[in-house]
Amino acid sequence: MKIRALVFLAAATIPLAAPASATTKKECVASYEQTQSLRKEGKLAAAQEAALVCSHDDCPRVVRKDCTEWLAEIEKSLPTVVLMARDEKGDETADVRVFEGDKLVRDRLDGKAMPMDPGEHVLRFERDGAEPVTRKVIVHEGDKLVRIEASFKKEPKAPEDKPAENGRGLPILPIVIGGVGLIGLGTAGVIGLLAFSEKSDLEESCAPRCTAASVDAVRTKFLVADVTAAASVAILGAAAIVYFTSGPSDEKKSGMPRLQFAPTIGGGFLSLQGTF
Repeated sequence: MKIRALVFLAAATIPLAAPASATTKKECVASYEQTQSLRKEGKLAAAQEAALVCSHDDCPRVVRKDCTEWLAEIEKSLPTVVLMARDEKGDETADVRVFEGDKLVRDRLDGKAMPMDPGEHVLRFERDGAEPVTRKVIVHEGDKLVRIEASFKKEPKAPEDKPAENGRGLPILPIVIGGVGLIGLGTAGVIGLLAFSEKSDLEESCAPRCTAASVDAVRTKFLVADVTAAASVAILGAAAIVYFTSGPSDEKKSGMPRLQFAPTIGGGFLSLQGTF
């Protein structure tokens, strides 16, 4: 009995050790300083985490008081965003990973708001079997529940490139008229060649005593050739006019080409003037 009593008394005289503090004084001071510097840098999310540490009950009273006030101010200013994504059918999907640079922001969307520092952010949404979608956003201080949505919808196929058109098809009427004019020029050329040939024959055989009938026949061929050529040029001019006046109605007539014909000895001179 005496031995048990001595053991009891000895145990009673041993002081009980105080429980370890959840947050040490050193951690409180460090987080106190971090909160201030992070706020100045605009890193509100990290500043919020630091303020939570130094506002703990285990921290000194002065430190805890300041950090508690700062924490309220940070929570008011810190923006929050909600990330959303839609699949190729347009249905909302959660099987999406979100990166900011190389940092994984979300490995799966859960519809919950998350804090995001104010400023410019470039988010990359990735989904298996689909091309990544990049969203560039600017988050403002004090914004709350800002929705940032990415869509994995398939883009419609771009139409195949077609040869550039000049704005109108080639009219048929000018082609027909121009064909008639070209045939006329060919006919005039043939008649003119025959006339030159007969003239050469007369000069070699009977000139200068050729009969009037022979000379008149040659002159007639030259006249027919000239008239046919002139008429053909006129027809070609008409074809050109029809072509240039059959364009869109909004074309300015002041810039319409003009066909001019100047007769010369044994033929004529054709010129086309205007703005093209």
